[in-house]
Order: sequence, then structure tokens, then C-alpha cells
Amino acid sequence: MPSSLFATEPPHRSVGRRLVAISDWSSAAVRPSLLSLGAMALTLAGSSLAIAEDWPQWRGPNCTGVSLSDRGLPVEFSPTSANLSWSAEVGDGIGSPCIAAGRIFATAMIGELPGDRFRVQAFDASTGKPLWQRDFPIEGDPLPLVHASNSYASSTPAADDERVYLYHARLGLMALDAASGESVWQTEIPEPYFVFDWGPGASPVVHGERLFFAQDDDLFPAAYGLNKRTGEIVWQDDRGDMACSYSHPVICETADGPEVVVAGTGKLIGYDYDTGERKWFADLHCRNIKTTPVVRDGVAYVSVESSGITYQWLATADVNGDGKITREEILANQHRLNKDKPIPEAFWKKFERGDINGDGVLEGDEIDLAFLDPSNRGGLSASEVRERLGSVQDIAKITAELDELQKQSSIQAVRGGGSGDVSQTHVLWSHPSKAPSHIVSPLVAGDRMFLVKQGGIASSFDIERGEPVWERQRIGTVGNYLASPVHGDGKIYVTSEPGILTVIDDGPELRVLSRNDMAEATAATPAISDGRLYVRTRTRLYCFAD
Repeated sequence: MPSSLFATEPPHRSVGRRLVAISDWSSAAVRPSLLSLGAMALTLAGSSLAIAEDWPQWRGPNCTGVSLSDRGLPVEFSPTSANLSWSAEVGDGIGSPCIAAGRIFATAMIGELPGDRFRVQAFDASTGKPLWQRDFPIEGDPLPLVHASNSYASSTPAADDERVYLYHARLGLMALDAASGESVWQTEIPEPYFVFDWGPGASPVVHGERLFFAQDDDLFPAAYGLNKRTGEIVWQDDRGDMACSYSHPVICETADGPEVVVAGTGKLIGYDYDTGERKWFADLHCRNIKTTPVVRDGVAYVSVESSGITYQWLATADVNGDGKITREEILANQHRLNKDKPIPEAFWKKFERGDINGDGVLEGDEIDLAFLDPSNRGGLSASEVRERLGSVQDIAKITAELDELQKQSSIQAVRGGGSGDVSQTHVLWSHPSKAPSHIVSPLVAGDRMFLVKQGGIASSFDIERGEPVWERQRIGTVGNYLASPVHGDGKIYVTSEPGILTVIDDGPELRVLSRNDMAEATAATPAISDGRLYVRTRTRLYCFAD
């Protein structure tokens, strides 16, 4: 890894399997509550920039997607509408913009896909005036290709008044001066590996004096707590018991202080804010988690959907449809995008762990043994799937049935705090539901939880009991959904990958206010600040205001 950005020697070291406390650094005196952060949402950025509401990371304050401002927001907008305040070409990417102290930050990959330079850009959030731009060359081997919907600029920056914090799979975590773009620190973490070529999608989260980051890839899953001023890794949790997941850390306030909550394979985990110790967990019943919980008033609201490890492997890598996975099939899957990139030896050790009879083939429960930690087997096992399928023999002919059987889909509310397994003591409610998406995170606003999934199918639930207000209704915009909804001015903004932003009234019944065509694929979650709606399409950044 290039080390030219380090202000001092890289602080990272990894020892042991799970919890690595790098230093004793008590943050009790400097960690603010979420209430105090909300009270400080309006910040003064300096004489040249206006007072503005911060949207400091992916989905804004504590990753909730809810604007704290009472300013009005546009209902109808487009790249050519009169309420377009400004727009800018930013390059290819799907990471959302973030806003702090009147500055808006965006990232992109530059050069032939997947890109050979990582670009970071800062603009005046109100006028769109470019403030600075930094390009970071990608050194070493070319980046592996990733799924067409993804990008190596998928991570959303986090920012405060002084710095902008960034993640890139090759470059690691780094901080730049928010006013100038000058390098402050860079901390290396293992470059992730994704056997299905999904690619990275994790983003840093800033809170108080800490920066939190979690990435569950196929080889080096871990959660981190860093000193945001120096980049020092204060604690690290080896999440080797997790399969590939994409959930951001969020902060949960409890009577004993804040906790860091991260979802993953089969579990919602509450970490000690200062040490990274696993304090509690609650069952999630799913094996691949791609959504992020929303925390409000000490309760984490979760929506999850997963087809499970067995289905994912058979659907993706079982080339001949015999219900088995061979080394050759895994190599063929890898070669679809990255034929010249070898599969790491560490991955083949997982394969060997599951290949109990040594025949070079994974079948049935061997798939679970290979790719799920023995201590964490959430969701249906391959044996349970076979048992439910009864007399059906040819798995290749029952993909739809297998998908339905393995799909564990639910909504839950879990109170923070507690110790050990809190599944029986802190789960306020848990309901099986067909409403959740496997990618789109929930939105909690007022007394309701809003969900949307592929095809534009939306639902609303009462957060007190998890009962439906209205359920599985179409919003009239089809296609895939990768961005998560955001809320402001009594409206919900929902983004489809084809680039249609649907505006919905936040009321007791589904009422679509408008559908707005951004004329380009859009996977980034919008940002809201100071009465402005920011939309990042695949290559452009737009600001709309009435």
C-alpha cells in the first residue's frame, strides 16, 4: 500500500482472533449524545460559507435518512427543471454525497473501468462552486472488476467541520482537510475480497471523536473504531464468524452510554463504544445482511431479507445444475469478470473445511460448513432445505422453490443495552414479512417504518408493534432499487436504479406526489441539507431547491 499520506507511522496492527484493543483511549468526556449532535446540526462554516444543516455521512445523522431541518424541499425536479440550483460532472460512482460546514463532498473513479484514479471533490453546497479536487492513483495490480451496478467509488464519505473521511478498497481509510483537501492521515486495512465479484460497499461513520467502519467481505471481515484525528485504530473486532454482509455501524444511546450496533450474519451485535467488546447480540435469522439498522430512542429497527448461503452458491456457481459446487465451477464464476486474477489460498482453505469427504465437491451441508462459521449458523441449513423440499431431487429444476424456502425475511425492533444473548429480553417485536428488501435499508420517521424493495413495492409499519399500516403496494416505478429512502419536509424520497426518484407523502396512506426522471442510472442515496435536495447519479451531482 502507498504510505505517502501518513502523517506518522501507520498505527494499525492486528493481533489475535477477535478483539484487539490497540490503545487505552477513554472517550467518555468527548462522546456526544445523538441529542446533542442534533442540537448542533446547524454549524457555522466560516465567513465564505453559509450556515447549513449537516448531512455528515451515508443517510445523514446516524445513518437514519431523516433530515433534522424544517425547511421545505422540492416535489418536482429534473436535470432541466427551473429549481435546479446547480449541477456538476463528478465522474463514475455510486457513493452518496455528504455535507458538513457548508461543503459537499463526492467521490468517483476516473479512467477506464474499474478506474485507475480515486477522485475526491469538494463544492460549496449552496452554489456548487468547486473548492478543491484530489486524485489518488491506484497502484499495484489493476483493481478486480466488480458487478456492473457497483463501483470502487461506492463508499460514501463522512465529514465534520475539519476533515472529510474516506474509504477505498485499495487505499484503506484516510482523512483529508475539509477546507483544502490536504492529506491528514491514512490507515491501511486489508483489501477486501469478494468471491462473487460484488465488490466493496462499506462507508465510514463519524461520531464524536471516533470514526467507525465495518466491512464483512469473504476473507477479512472486521469492525473498527478509530481516533478520527489521527487515524489510530483504537479497537478492532475480527468478525470471522460473519459471511459477506454490507451493514454500516450505527450509534445506539443506552442508559449506560452509547453503543456501536452492526448487523451481520444471523446477528445484530452491540459493541462497547470505547473498547469494541461485544456486549450483546440478538438473532436476525438471516445469513447475508445488506441493510443497515435505523436507531431511534435507543431502539434498533431492522429489516432483512436473504436467500442464504446455499442458494447464493447454487444460483451463482452451480454451472451444470447438479446441486453441487466444484473447484472448477468456482473458477469459472471468478473468470466471468476477472479471469487473470487468482483466487486467494485463504479462500480455498474455507472450501477444504467444508469438503468433509475430500472429493473436491461441496454438496448439501458441506456448503454451510465451508462458508459459515461453526459458531454462527443463522437461517435455514442445507439439510432443512432438503427436508422441506421433500421428494424433489434435482435442485437445478427448483431454483424458485429453493429461493423461497431459504429466504428469511423479517422486520424487528431491538432495544439496545443488555448483555450476552438478548433475543428473549430485548427484542420488542419480530415479524416475518415479505416487505423487506435485501439491499434497501428501512426508514423510520414519525411513528412509522417505511420499506421499499425491487419493483417499487413499498410498505409502511407501525413502529410500536410492527403491525402494517399499509403493505406491499406499488409506487408506480419499476426496476431495481439500490439506494435507501430519505425523509424531509413530510416527504419520502425513493430512488430506483433506472434513475426515477419517486416522492411520497409521509401519511397514513400511500400517496405518490411525483415521479422525477434523472435521465441516468442512480444507485446513490440522496442527501438533504438546508432545504436542498442533492441527487448523485452515476456521473453527475445535482442540487435542487424551491
